[in-house]
Amino acid sequence: MPSAPPAPPSAPPAPTAAPQPAPGQPGPTAPGRLSVWFDRVRPDTQSAKAAAVGALSALGTQLGLLFVVLAVAAQFLPEKNTGTVGDWLTATVWVAGLALRGTLGLAIEGGGESGSGSGFGDSMPGRFSGQLEIGLTLQLMLFTCTALFAVWWFARRGERRTAADTWARVAGRSATGALVYALAMTVLALATHSSAVFGMNTEELEPASVDLGLAVWPLLPYTVVLVFLADLAARAAVRNGAPGALPGGLADRLRDWRSPWIAASTVSAVLLGLGALTTLGYAVFADTDDLNTGAALGLSLLTLVNSAVCLAGVAMGVTVGSSLSGSASIQSLFGGDDTSQLKDVKAGLFTGGMPGAAYLLLLLVALVVIVAAVRHALAHDPRERTLSTLWRFAVAMAVLWTPLGIMSGPSVTVDGGVDLGVGPIGASGSAHGSVSLGLSVFGTLLLALVWGGLLLVAAQFLTRPLLSTFPSAGARVLRLPGLPVHPQWAALLADAAHRRGRPVPPRLASASTEPLACPPLATDAKWARFTGVGLIVAVVLGGGGTAAWAVVDSQVYGPEAAAEDYVQAVADGRAEDALELLDGSPSGRLLTQAALAAQRKAAPLTDVSVDEVDASDTTATVTVSYSVGGEEHETSLLLVADEEDKHLGLWRRWKVSDGLARVDVTASSLLREAKVNGVTVPLEDGSAELTVFPGTVTVEGVDSGYVAASGGGSVVVDPGDSGSADGLDAALTAEGEHAAQQAVVTELAQCAERSTTLEPEDCPISPDNYYSSVDEAEDVRWTQQSEPVLETELAEDGTVTVTGDLDFKVSWVSVDNWDDEKEKQKDTCTDSFSATVDLSGSSPAVTFESGYGW
Repeated sequence: MPSAPPAPPSAPPAPTAAPQPAPGQPGPTAPGRLSVWFDRVRPDTQSAKAAAVGALSALGTQLGLLFVVLAVAAQFLPEKNTGTVGDWLTATVWVAGLALRGTLGLAIEGGGESGSGSGFGDSMPGRFSGQLEIGLTLQLMLFTCTALFAVWWFARRGERRTAADTWARVAGRSATGALVYALAMTVLALATHSSAVFGMNTEELEPASVDLGLAVWPLLPYTVVLVFLADLAARAAVRNGAPGALPGGLADRLRDWRSPWIAASTVSAVLLGLGALTTLGYAVFADTDDLNTGAALGLSLLTLVNSAVCLAGVAMGVTVGSSLSGSASIQSLFGGDDTSQLKDVKAGLFTGGMPGAAYLLLLLVALVVIVAAVRHALAHDPRERTLSTLWRFAVAMAVLWTPLGIMSGPSVTVDGGVDLGVGPIGASGSAHGSVSLGLSVFGTLLLALVWGGLLLVAAQFLTRPLLSTFPSAGARVLRLPGLPVHPQWAALLADAAHRRGRPVPPRLASASTEPLACPPLATDAKWARFTGVGLIVAVVLGGGGTAAWAVVDSQVYGPEAAAEDYVQAVADGRAEDALELLDGSPSGRLLTQAALAAQRKAAPLTDVSVDEVDASDTTATVTVSYSVGGEEHETSLLLVADEEDKHLGLWRRWKVSDGLARVDVTASSLLREAKVNGVTVPLEDGSAELTVFPGTVTVEGVDSGYVAASGGGSVVVDPGDSGSADGLDAALTAEGEHAAQQAVVTELAQCAERSTTLEPEDCPISPDNYYSSVDEAEDVRWTQQSEPVLETELAEDGTVTVTGDLDFKVSWVSVDNWDDEKEKQKDTCTDSFSATVDLSGSSPAVTFESGYGW
């Protein structure tokens, strides 16, 4: 039997009229506005309990997930640094607090007194005291992860707003959960706050205290705001994408924003996903120095969203900037000195400072935008003109990316002071500074507006040509999530497939009978080939050309090739080629082909290889190894990019800035020249600093007049280093010794001829037995009996000294002043003497030393 129709719903009971007061009696007191508002926002007890339990559940689950991630990541650290379970619990609370935009603070304070054991320190002991505070604020994108997790947690319970609920009552329930969440997080932050006192190993110094933990005040408001907004967003979530669950007339107001928001979110989600995959790929496959793969992967997971935002933002063309600001001051008894510095460094696809290959990211973003634009256009009537809503797309993109740009920038601040005193000398100073790095907020806003506008322009003008050329690809785009596909687009694609003789995809089978309300898609093979070839050419010229430029720039003309070419040119003896690869215009006596050939003859430089390259945009450090005379050498070359002089006007020319070496030559002051690598170089005061090619440098002496050189040798110098061979000594040649002795003999003979007194000036002769009692001597005659046996010595200062013994006879007439009596006398002169001979002039000059035997 057929079931009976359901009974109609019973009519609601008629409202009961409120009793009216009797005449002359006061009516009921009307409630105040404040009490009415409070009643509206105050949730019922059951709803408040549910919100509180939900907040605590979300916090507990979040801490549990973070604990697992940190515990697993800790296993990849070195064995001594893995920590304990307690360390992981503390770190979990810290990371959760940082995810809520908390501040991680580190304060160090210490002081002491010490004195030296003797001398100045006995009477004036030294005193030291200091304080240092470091505040570290991390704007990690863990905040975004936490927010998304909280929204998911509240939404997963399936709670929906009932018809009787108002926004005020929903807000009251959310505020209840937010306060419970904030209270629990504050207690955890205080419980995990760490402080310690580290005693010094000396009796003179006092202990230093270290305080580390999350600041409660920044954590508390962020916790309240996070949970409040997360619960509101979860309660406003809709089923099946219909905005009807939004209260009041808000759904109608937001209806026009739904499509731009979905399109902008699709583009952003794809870019963030690609950025996240790039970050994980770098952590797994790239060289992370001393950090092993597991630790790098764990660190990347903690900062995954933050890194994804930076990479995706750079791909959009946003400027990445780092700024360093700080000041330092010192005041002491000797005066004060204040210094400050401010430095901004920016890099971006539109501001420069990026490698050429990075501009491929723009092509990637353009492809993502085109695909998202086509998917967005498929949800609307093909005849619809939407350019009037272009501003909505730009605003939607900006609303998404401006907060991401703000929160993705880490910053560090340092603040501290030091007092130092030693006896009467005292000084005090302070330092303040901050460092920040992240996406430029203005650039993020501007580029987001531009890409949002391009998104709609692409949807308006590129959808039909692209679908006409690639109908199969267009059918696959229908599978992407988003708004429902408009029946007309489905009919156009089904019609295009049918007219081309290809099977209609099952997804479009039902659209085959839909009448077309607009011109069908073009299926002309020529048009398709023309459009396809045009797109391929654009991709090849844009992407392939950029990739080819990047490959040539890094492999053919990169710093590695420039460093290897330079060292190989030195090894092959090609001086001109080596000088062309040097920064600037170096020149010198030893930077010639002949000098380099002499180096190669002494000990060739072989086995050139490049081991490691550390390059940035404008500088690079290349580690090069080679052998000199069978001995292996390794050195680092610093290279700079010459942006003005480019290869064929396209590729940067890298120049070696420290490729030359220096040799210091030391010699006796008597030597005026030396031979270095077979090239004669002048010496100043017995020394010279010479610039040479790296390799083996040979230093030899050059005989100068009566002076012969000895010493020297070979020394191996690396690029950027200096060396010196053994010093060059000077010695008299046989000719020089004979000349010095002959000059002394000649001078002694002349002394005998011209001397008419018993104590002639500038001569070393005087009688052996001569006394000052002789009043006057007449008719003095000196006679040299034999030439002395001379010894010659060359002093370190270049002085030539000749010594020997005299063999003279002297006769004279002594006159007595009292009685004018005259008496003939004679004597000998056999004392030793010393003379200094100057051989630097055209003829030797002899100077006898006074006080040496005469």
